[in-house]
Amino acid sequence: MNHTLTLQSKEHVTHDTVHLVFDRPARYHFRPGQASHWGLDVPGFRDAGKPFTITSLPDQDQLDFIIKIYNTADHPDHDGVTERIGQLVPGDRVFVDDPSGDIRDEGPGVFVAGGAGVTPFIPIILERERNNGMRGCALMYSNKTEDDIILRETWEAIGGLRTIFVTTDASGPHPQRKIDAAFIDEMVGFDNRFYVCGPPSMMKAVIHDLRAYGVPDEQIIVEKKWLEG
Repeated sequence: MNHTLTLQSKEHVTHDTVHLVFDRPARYHFRPGQASHWGLDVPGFRDAGKPFTITSLPDQDQLDFIIKIYNTADHPDHDGVTERIGQLVPGDRVFVDDPSGDIRDEGPGVFVAGGAGVTPFIPIILERERNNGMRGCALMYSNKTEDDIILRETWEAIGGLRTIFVTTDASGPHPQRKIDAAFIDEMVGFDNRFYVCGPPSMMKAVIHDLRAYGVPDEQIIVEKKWLEG
């Protein structure tokens, strides 16, 4: 890890998602959508190498991250890194490498997100709102419940951004739908550019559906590994 960050503040965004603000090292440059790999200043976690998206904008003085916290007792498939991140307090340190990633602003399009997969889109949408406007942009966002929607009020306040929320919980106000070919066709159609980020099963299914309906790979903005094979 090439850089040391010191936590300045931490607050909850949802019941299990936190917004962390760190100091920004000199000459730490990134573009919206990129992530850095983390190690924690904690025994056993220093070389964790877990990627988290930078959610601040490139011209801001701090580095922001919005991270979903997984309790290993409830999510034994997780490695405990985010659970330990949830225990950080101001003054604690983390170690990060230089930013990397393939998701970037390629122009207006449909942002398809699942859960914490919305994080690469946070700085992209906010910078696009500031510099280019949101004409032709939509956020199609799936979560378990209404309470899991990250930055809902922010998305709804952005002029020109069409928000389409779905949940897997039928008790909420949003449609209980999967983001599949039928839903995409119904809500936005396939003649669009698509940004996609979410859980692996969702990524595979959405990319498969987009390709099946004729969306070329150059119009699917994801980490490149998802388009390989």
